[in-house]
Amino acid sequence: MTFRPVLHHVGIVLHDESDAIDQMSLLGLQEDYRGYVSHWSALCIFTKASSGSQIEFVIPNGGPLSTFNPGLGGLHHIALQVPDLDKVALELHAEGMKLLEPVHVRGAGPFICNFLSPVYTRGLRVEYVQLNGA
Repeated sequence: MTFRPVLHHVGIVLHDESDAIDQMSLLGLQEDYRGYVSHWSALCIFTKASSGSQIEFVIPNGGPLSTFNPGLGGLHHIALQVPDLDKVALELHAEGMKLLEPVHVRGAGPFICNFLSPVYTRGLRVEYVQLNGA
């Protein structure tokens, strides 16, 4: 890449909202904001980051994420913040790789996003995030 991405958040799939509340309590985290991403049928709850990066708890409501890790949930992805998702897509294409979605998706927060296909990363799910106004 011609620019250095920074860690934006880590996404963890959980069964339901009460699991997310329990995890936040256990880890001493507080909710910052939440949103629903209809493209993936998921409620996404982001924690406040006093320093470092946020944690996103992803609660599927049917859809493809409900069967992640045979329905058990767990660590789903790391998200890297980039200044320009279109440029990322072009650079990946030049390397013979592609993003999962043909059109970037409106995320649960103030950003658009897309995932690199895990076939290029030995199964690691990498989400690229571009903040609104970037």
